[in-house]
Amino acid sequence: MAVILLTDNDVYSVPEQIQTAVVLLVVLGLTYVLLLVSDAILRAIGRQGAAILVRVMGILLAALSVELVLSALGIGPWATPKH
Repeated sequence: MAVILLTDNDVYSVPEQIQTAVVLLVVLGLTYVLLLVSDAILRAIGRQGAAILVRVMGILLAALSVELVLSALGIGPWATPKH
């Protein structure tokens, strides 16, 4: 979804779209490398560490979801009243 929004022809120029594509490829490469070494990472952090990591990521995802919903509803920076 981010790539679709960041490559809008009416908003972003071709160099900006190329920059977005390069960043996307770097992120995909890093994700691939992390997936390749995921067994070693799991052995290093253990099952308890993985459980903690899953919970922390869940909290971050919930916070991001709340922020996106508030932004979509127009409830601006944490509902501070405008005078």
